Parts: sequence; structure tokens; C-alpha cells
Amino acid sequence: MTFNPSTYYVWLGASCNYAHKERVSSGAYHAELGGKVIDSFICSDDHTTEFRMLLTAMIHAMETLPESSDIVFMTNVSYLQNFNREPTPDTANADLISRCRELIPKHAFVSVKIVPYHKYPVLSELHQLTHQAMEEYR
Repeated sequence: MTFNPSTYYVWLGASCNYAHKERVSSGAYHAELGGKVIDSFICSDDHTTEFRMLLTAMIHAMETLPESSDIVFMTNVSYLQNFNREPTPDTANADLISRCRELIPKHAFVSVKIVPYHKYPVLSELHQLTHQAMEEYR
């Protein structure tokens, strides 16, 4: 894959402990520009899912990165391809998807690229960070 040096590549990862009664979940990202990490973010919450935490991380990135940016979210989670679709009454996480849709026009270009988990070590690193964040959250 060719990386454009003026595009922000935001690597997303998450974990969820479905076996724990509070069902703690965490999401995280590393934002890169020109191959260097320029921002990182981790969020955790209980009674939720990793999908909510991933969308929360996406929102944080779009709120934090400079306006008119080109942003490519890099993840192995195909669910995130729904981040820009009009929610219906049956859409899970409609509130977060709506917020993503509100933020997209702030930027020049926003997309999600689905990549293989094991090909990019940063995805494994983010998974480990989110797992650790879940442990610390409890």
C-alpha cells in the first residue's frame, strides 16, 4: 500500500470483555502523518461494545485533526464502513454515526480502509493498549 505523506492515517483498534458483567470496552487510535505518530487517543467505558468505542475514537480524531484534512481510518473492522451512512431507526450506534456524518464536511476527505490485522503490527499494538486500558478501567 502506498501512503500519501500529506494524508492523516488513523489506525483504529478496540477490545471488549463480553465475559465481564460490566462489559468494559476500549477503543484507541494512533494518527500518523508522514509516517510519524502525531496523536494518540484511548477511551474506555462499561456496559458498551467495542464498536461504540471505535466510533468514539473516530469522532475524537475528526474533532482533533486540522480542518480540511485528508483522513484515512485504517482498521480490520468492516463494521466501520457504516460511519458515513444515514442511520435508520434500526441502526446500532445511530448517535455516534450521526456525529461522524456531522464531522465529515469539516475535512477534505474521510474514508475507512479495511486492512488485514496481521499485516500491520500497529493494529496488534492498539489491541494490546485497549486491553490494558480495560484492565485499568475496572
